[in-house]
Amino acid sequence: MRVSTLLFVAASAAVSLYASTLEVYRDAAIYRFTPSSTFIGFAPKKSGAECGDSALALTFMPECPKSVGLCSLKSEIEALQLNIARSKRQMEYLDRLVEEAKPRSSKSLLELSEAAAARYSELLGRKRTDEALLKARKELFFKMAPSLEPLHLSKECGSELKLTLPGGFIGFDIGYEADIAEPKKIAVSKHLHLTNRSGVDIEADEAMLYYRPLQRYLQPIRFQPWIIRDRNRPEIRTLQKMAAPMAADTALVEGVRYAKAQQKGARSYKIRGLELPSNAERVDIVMESWKNGARALEEVYPYRDANVYRVLKFRPKHPIEAHTWKIKEGRKSIASNVRGEYIDGYYTLFVSVDEDLVVRKKKLILKEKESFFGGSIRKKDGYVVKVVNQSDRRKELAIIERIPVAVRSDINVRLLGVTSDRKVSYKEGENGKLTIELSVPAHSDASVEVLFEVTFDKDKPVLF
Repeated sequence: MRVSTLLFVAASAAVSLYASTLEVYRDAAIYRFTPSSTFIGFAPKKSGAECGDSALALTFMPECPKSVGLCSLKSEIEALQLNIARSKRQMEYLDRLVEEAKPRSSKSLLELSEAAAARYSELLGRKRTDEALLKARKELFFKMAPSLEPLHLSKECGSELKLTLPGGFIGFDIGYEADIAEPKKIAVSKHLHLTNRSGVDIEADEAMLYYRPLQRYLQPIRFQPWIIRDRNRPEIRTLQKMAAPMAADTALVEGVRYAKAQQKGARSYKIRGLELPSNAERVDIVMESWKNGARALEEVYPYRDANVYRVLKFRPKHPIEAHTWKIKEGRKSIASNVRGEYIDGYYTLFVSVDEDLVVRKKKLILKEKESFFGGSIRKKDGYVVKVVNQSDRRKELAIIERIPVAVRSDINVRLLGVTSDRKVSYKEGENGKLTIELSVPAHSDASVEVLFEVTFDKDKPVLF
């Protein structure tokens, strides 16, 4: 009884000793596992393998397990290539047969021609169909893996194998999803997206994902004194080499089993029980979710475009680590590629465009534009923003507009007024920003007139 217990403990220790792990960096991935055979997969060039302390070569061998999805697809590609070659050879043979045939009569010649043409058409149609299928299968394969060559270890590895893959083949990124079904609230979920097109199927007991490169070029920095030089002596600048920043991995190509992901430190994530086959399909893991109070607004920026945007502003309960969002309303998808950012202390999302509001802006026509005061010119100018509400309910709209900003001390800009035929209020902010609050009843319109004055030296004309 004691022997069997000891054996069980030893077996458990061996399993834990060689637990499979995956580390994904921005420029590489390291997969540690115990291989069941010499077959590795369709790994990219510059991949490396180490068994214990020994480096092993990765060599091409035609053997490929049928249980591997990529191997089955490769067999299908090879079968199609053989079918195309067979059809092509049969067509060549048929052409030669017709050329060398010596029928005894014109009737025999006609029958031979008809039979050869029918068979040739059949072979040509089959060949074209196989070629189209071959092209599609190859395109599918190279979305999943970088090479059609099965790679094997140069010899068997009975211990832990460390497989190092170059960057760009196993990718991950962070995204957010917002559900705006509840009024004055937003349901936020943070998602971790993973993809694998390395040609190696991954089954890891534990995976760590890092937003940093594995390899960095670093060197000691020597102190350089700040020297006062002669004014007439040319300054000599020394340029130092610096490591080029790694490009963000955007190779994100839903559905494989996974366990809960945990955040481990700044921009690092841990997953237990990850299955990530090399099929280029995106694995979507929900890391955390919460509800947040939010303020819904309708805003338009007529100086830029005429779209009225539905905007959500909120203060997130947790830090936002990425700024790509999907917006939905219950089960209804609103937008799939929304960019968010912090504006004036609030996280801001432009979730959709309100098609019921039509906005037009035009220049204000003034009878008297300029007047003179001493050596200065006072020039009045302005514009009109017209809003049409086509919906069956009142709309509260924020118009974000502007007046010119002076860049010289001798130029003065003054807002003369903001008027409307509807209830309106406005606030003048920094850098000429105007925030105009306008209420527009259902099936009606409203106009807002903005008038300002620019004073400048008559000998120094300005343009705005």
